[in-house]
Amino acid sequence: MKNLMYTAFVALLATSCLSDDDTELPPYEPVIIGEQFNMGADNTILVTEGWLNIAQTGSAVWKIQKYSGNGYAEFSSFQSGNDVNVGWLISPAFELPENNSRILNFEVAQSYVTSADNTFEVFISTDFNGTNLDTATWTRLDADTPGTNAVYFEFMDSGDISLANFSGTAYIGFKVVGSGNNSALDGSYQVDNVFIH
Repeated sequence: MKNLMYTAFVALLATSCLSDDDTELPPYEPVIIGEQFNMGADNTILVTEGWLNIAQTGSAVWKIQKYSGNGYAEFSSFQSGNDVNVGWLISPAFELPENNSRILNFEVAQSYVTSADNTFEVFISTDFNGTNLDTATWTRLDADTPGTNAVYFEFMDSGDISLANFSGTAYIGFKVVGSGNNSALDGSYQVDNVFIH
């Protein structure tokens, strides 16, 4: 009798496990970019493998900053001496297959930004050749970013940004516009924890 009951229990358990669709795991999406900007000394020009640090207009470039052991990328026009500063921080190239489900996520903060003209934007390009910024097509991505009333240096989440509409070899570009000679436009932006998964 015990053997019969045991056999019935095992059969029931096996059947219920096989028919349980709720335990199906989602497809594994590995992290293809994960950058926390912890390399380099505090307040030095950002040099991170695979990333491009480009002063499109003016002389200001992205720098590594560190606070309480945490590194992050920062772009500031303050004291640059330029009427206009446009700085780009561009990710390494990565591949986006057709019908992908890739997500971009990062953290961003601001300090001393008092004008909406002192801008931070994030873009994607699938025709950037890795050297010529101006000949590439850059599509602006919608991200949650800090406004002029945001608490200084308080990082906020960008939200999950879908890259499903893009395919091929891609680059993410962070762009800041400011001024070193206009005190209304000399604020700073900070970026950290950039992940594509």
